[in-house]
Amino acid sequence: MSTRLLFLDPTRLATYRWRAGHLHAEEAFSPDAAGIEAFGEYAKSHRTSLFYILADIAEEGFQIEDVPFAQGSDRNALFRRKLAQYFYGTPYTLAISLGRRKDGRRDERMLFAALTRPLHIEPWLTALREVEAQLAGIYSVPLVVPPLLPLIAQPGERFVLVTLTRGGLRQTFYDNGQIGFSRLTTLATGAIEEVALACAAESERMVQYLTGQRLISRGTQLSTRVLMHPDQGNAIRQVCVDTGSVHFEFIDLINLSSKVGLKTPPINSSADPLFLHLMAQRPPPEQFAPPAERHFFRLGQLRQGLRAGGAIVFGACLLFAGRQGVEYQSILIRTADTAAQAAADKARYDSILNNLPKIPLGNDDLRALIGRYDHLLERSVGPEPMYLALSRVLDASPGIEITRLNWTLGAGKEDKNTLPSPPQQPGSLAPPPNQAAAVVDSVEIQARLPLGLASDQRAQLTAIEDFAAALRTAQMQVRITKQPFEAQSDKALKSGAEAATQAQAPQFTLRAIRSIP
Repeated sequence: MSTRLLFLDPTRLATYRWRAGHLHAEEAFSPDAAGIEAFGEYAKSHRTSLFYILADIAEEGFQIEDVPFAQGSDRNALFRRKLAQYFYGTPYTLAISLGRRKDGRRDERMLFAALTRPLHIEPWLTALREVEAQLAGIYSVPLVVPPLLPLIAQPGERFVLVTLTRGGLRQTFYDNGQIGFSRLTTLATGAIEEVALACAAESERMVQYLTGQRLISRGTQLSTRVLMHPDQGNAIRQVCVDTGSVHFEFIDLINLSSKVGLKTPPINSSADPLFLHLMAQRPPPEQFAPPAERHFFRLGQLRQGLRAGGAIVFGACLLFAGRQGVEYQSILIRTADTAAQAAADKARYDSILNNLPKIPLGNDDLRALIGRYDHLLERSVGPEPMYLALSRVLDASPGIEITRLNWTLGAGKEDKNTLPSPPQQPGSLAPPPNQAAAVVDSVEIQARLPLGLASDQRAQLTAIEDFAAALRTAQMQVRITKQPFEAQSDKALKSGAEAATQAQAPQFTLRAIRSIP
């Protein structure tokens, strides 16, 4: 958005384009109907620009008053009432705080200022309003000068600044960096000789006015600083000489313009370019335009804010998308590496598999065999359950003494006839579903009876049968494999006297089989 500066003086409205310290003059419009109409066309062609108005007219009023300190809505109401009292009939007013007093009620010292001739400004504002141009504000020369004060005065100093503009000779009184009073004296020709004479005469009148307003003490020699072009300095110095009430100091306008960044230096002692540059570079916080005149400027600020917010969000989205893109590329690279590694591992696995010796079983049979083996491992818990059951039976049979135990997983060849034989599925090693119940463990028990039963074979048989029956109650299948005596029909039984002479405890052997759940 370009910046355009409008300089309003008593005779015309001049327009300038400002960019990065360069000031370019464009057009000038007279305050008649034709000039105002031409300005309307100019504003329409540049309606997207940001407009600033610098008014340098004599119809300007200043009043300083101490008012009670207030805040919020009370403060605003107080200022509106004071401005209406001092400058009735003009909407172009402002109030500037000069600080609070140190004594008494600590009232606030206020400067009330206004452009007192609205008819001189309103035609131009109407033209801007009709094209919905963005008006940033209306300023006067005393308002834009403060950025220069640190370069031309010491802190706390009182002085009068004399400047030449197209509107005439302006004198502004500053007290400790704050505006006290300003007045514009129009010139007939603007020649340098007229400027020098007016500077000397108006400086004396300014001292008399300030003394009458009690802004300076009577008999004080007031410092007056004159901005001038170095080529015209001699003519002004010859006329502006010190008196008992005025002390003149001369400031190089070209050097001062360079210090504040103006890249288009003035061609004479007229300080219009300097003031326009200051207004565009650092607009003062106070200005004369009422809120209604700045409506489109506020809309423009809102639009710029929305655009800036949108740009920030768009930038954030771009950053997020960029980050996601980088992560996506990283994922693609890792995926490709993983796929390559998986292919290499598969090739290595196939190579190892091909080099293994061939198994004479098919994949299905081998899988079934491994499944049966895993099933057996899960169900083989060792001899502990069998031994625990046997120990409980032995507790109930204290007369029997174990001499040897031989535990095995599965049944022996002699025991297979006592177990059910599930049908085998042809062509497959996989067992049928009911074959899991045929998994057994067995224990061969070698034991002996009490020595007192050695002569009583019938009692021996009874004790052995009772022991076997106790084992059967423990969910075991029992088979007696050896009796303590020969009981076959082809063997002769020995008498009790002969058995007693042997004095040996009867021994027997049996086999217990238990299904693994």
